[in-house]
Amino acid sequence: MENGILSKSTAGYGLSLAVVSIFSGLLVIVKETYTPLMDWMKALTGHHWITHGVFDIILFFVLGYLFSKSNLAQKMDADKLTKIIIWSVVIGVVLISGFNLAHNI
Repeated sequence: MENGILSKSTAGYGLSLAVVSIFSGLLVIVKETYTPLMDWMKALTGHHWITHGVFDIILFFVLGYLFSKSNLAQKMDADKLTKIIIWSVVIGVVLISGFNLAHNI
């Protein structure tokens, strides 16, 4: 990285991290509220959290690869990517925390 310009891989996989952070939070909510999905995820690997992790990892690499092949790096600098990642992780945490608080009070 020179002059704040990111490589295609850095921008691509950074954006992938952002998307997967939100996806993971949403998946927690959906699988906890839709029993057939939870049962299917349990049957797939033996435990729903293992399946959840596998989905997150696969999505991260697929999106990272696809984003890396796009022109996103030209539109992205280090500060912008950092803010996107931070906010997406915050959103993922708020989704999971809010859901757990709402269902455990």
